[in-house]
Amino acid sequence: MGDRVLLSELAAAIVPGLVSYRDWGDASFISLPLIYPSGSFVTVRLTYRAGGVIRVSDSGFAFREAESFGATRSFPRVARSVAADFDVEVDRRSLYVDVDNPQEVERAIFDVSAASRDTAERIVSRSANDVEAAIADALHVKLDQIFPSAVEHEGRIIGASSTEWEVTAIAKYKGHSAIFQAVTNYPVAIFKASTAFHDLAALDNPPTLVSVVANKEEMGKNYSILAQAGRVIEIGQTNDAFVSAAA
Repeated sequence: MGDRVLLSELAAAIVPGLVSYRDWGDASFISLPLIYPSGSFVTVRLTYRAGGVIRVSDSGFAFREAESFGATRSFPRVARSVAADFDVEVDRRSLYVDVDNPQEVERAIFDVSAASRDTAERIVSRSANDVEAAIADALHVKLDQIFPSAVEHEGRIIGASSTEWEVTAIAKYKGHSAIFQAVTNYPVAIFKASTAFHDLAALDNPPTLVSVVANKEEMGKNYSILAQAGRVIEIGQTNDAFVSAAA
C-alpha cells in the first residue's frame, strides 16, 4: 500500500501529455485528446478578430479529413447539421465560434473540437461504407464467376474466441474454405478486418484469409496491418490471382 503513487500526482503527470499547444504567428493551436478518422489529433486554432473577438476554429481540419477520403462534396451538408447540434458556426471549410468573453473560450474549444471530429467521422464513415459496398459488389460478381455454386455471400464464421464474424464471402476451393473480406482504407475497417482475421487464424483448421482492397499503394501503413493477418489482393486483379489467393 505504501508504494502506491498518489492518484493526484499520477493525474498531474498525465494531463500535460493529453493536451498541447503551440503558437504560430498571431495564432495559437491547441491539440486535444480526440482523434480524427485519419488518426491525427483534433486541433483548434485561436485568433483575434476585429473588435477584440476571439475566434475558436478547427482551421479546416475536418474539411481536410473529408478531402483525404475524396468526400469534400458532403462537407457543407454534414457540417451544417453537426454545427446546429453543437451550436457552432460553419463557413466554406471550417467550423468555428466567435466569443467576446475570454472565460467562454474553454467551452468554445470543447464545442468546436467535438463538432469538428463528429463532422469528419460522419463524412469519412459514410464514404468508407460506400467504397466498401462498391468493392463488395464487384467481389460478389467476381467470385460467382470463379467459384460458381461454391460461394456463400455475406457469410458468418465463428473464430477461436467464439466470436461470430460477418464476412463478405466464403468460397470453397479444393475442399478448403477461403474468406474474402472487402476492406476500405479506413481505420475502423482495418481494425475490424485485422481483428477478425487474427481470431480466425487461431482456429485449429483455419480458412485462407484474403482482404480485398481497392488499391494496395493507397493503403500506406494499413497495408502491412492487413498483410500480417492474411493475404491482400486488389479487386481489379485477374481471376487467376483470386484463385491463387484462395489456395
